[in-house]
Amino acid sequence: MLDSRKRVNLTAAFLRRRDVSTAVAERIQIDLDIFVAQDYPQVVAAVGLITGNRQDAADAVQDAIVGFLAKPPSHPVTNLAAWFTVVASNRVRDGYRSQGARDRALAKLGPPKDEANDAIELLDVDVMNALKQLPLQQRQVCALHYLMDQSVETIAEGLAVSPGTVKTQLHRARKTLAARLRKEDHHD
Repeated sequence: MLDSRKRVNLTAAFLRRRDVSTAVAERIQIDLDIFVAQDYPQVVAAVGLITGNRQDAADAVQDAIVGFLAKPPSHPVTNLAAWFTVVASNRVRDGYRSQGARDRALAKLGPPKDEANDAIELLDVDVMNALKQLPLQQRQVCALHYLMDQSVETIAEGLAVSPGTVKTQLHRARKTLAARLRKEDHHD
């Protein structure tokens, strides 16, 4: 969390930009110091209220300040508290959207690991041994297709190969597994 007693050194950051004068950088430095000392807690509280998560709000406000320092807006900001509130709220909302997209993508990948582990535990020992002897790509394709119920197209996309390659690998794996398991049955 930002400490309002510490002065944020903004002047040097702004002076690195050639289009910002010393006077403008110093004015922004003063405005940012005032913001940190007076408005920062209220902005975090407001963003927390808007987003429903105070911890994410504090992180987002700090990220907005860092972004402001790294690349100041091209137009003058007359109300830093309002500007940081909007920017931080947008960052939290964007983060939630990204998390939602990740969750949807993971849901498309198949059952959670616990369900996949349950499926693996149910496999016969001979089948497990036969699977372990397959080449890596055939093992991957078999696990994705048979244990995780993924389509040929989904597997192809995930492994960055053509659907024909996935079908070929599945065919070869089934053929090899059938031959190995037949041998195991005859040895018993």
